Amino acid sequence: MNKISVNQEKSKRTGVKFSFQSMLMLMAAIMMALVTLTACPVDDENEDDPDEIENGENGNNGGVAGKRIKSIMENSSDVIGDVRHEYTYNNDGSLKQIDMYYGTSSNLYGYVTHTYNSDGTIAKDEQYINNNLDMIETYSYDGNKKPKSAKITVPDSDCDLNFEYTFQNGRKTQQVLNNICGTYYTQKTQWNQTYDSNGRRTKTNETFSASMNGISQTEQREITRTYNSDGTIQKITYPQYGTHRTITHTFTWENGKTTFNYDDFSAY
Repeated sequence: MNKISVNQEKSKRTGVKFSFQSMLMLMAAIMMALVTLTACPVDDENEDDPDEIENGENGNNGGVAGKRIKSIMENSSDVIGDVRHEYTYNNDGSLKQIDMYYGTSSNLYGYVTHTYNSDGTIAKDEQYINNNLDMIETYSYDGNKKPKSAKITVPDSDCDLNFEYTFQNGRKTQQVLNNICGTYYTQKTQWNQTYDSNGRRTKTNETFSASMNGISQTEQREITRTYNSDGTIQKITYPQYGTHRTITHTFTWENGKTTFNYDDFSAY
């Protein structure tokens, strides 16, 4: 990928001049944060559907009944290094907090909190880095309590970011991120999800299109999933833009009740 530098005022958040390369890296960091932030309740009437449980598709984090995410480890990223996300839950199975660590260390550097609507859907997620508010995502829903759109707010940034979601037969088939940063940068990332006969997402095709000061660039990549024998997600894998590295998100699961659906929100 050719790096196209732009004479742009240094960002308070990054302290470096913008380029397509740096914006790709920034968006990669934002996307990992949004993967962590996402959550949504499962309809109670579907929790005990024997057909869905048999197929490993009961709406619980892309997993199976009685299982919930314990942690996700992202490795091989040169954006911010290896990252571990530890999940904790309330007694009713709702997501309480996500704590973030570098690699396998025990030093907490960030966390995510959740605010809920009266119907149990998540109203907003707030991410804090070193106790400073870093990102807010505010959701709206359709009549089936599926996410319709999300507004992303990043403090000290002039970027306007939002998600749009498309569902068919209860499964997300497309997710689009629109990003406008002032008058110098616009970006659209689109993900199209593919499912197998058991209703499990197996592949996502991503198209990243950006324009910086009139210069355009497009990147594409394929995101794949593998599953454990019990139907829970084992790994999500994709190439990192601008490098020869492969990024892997490795999932650890635990027994327990959960009320949110990882697949409804995660583009990956």
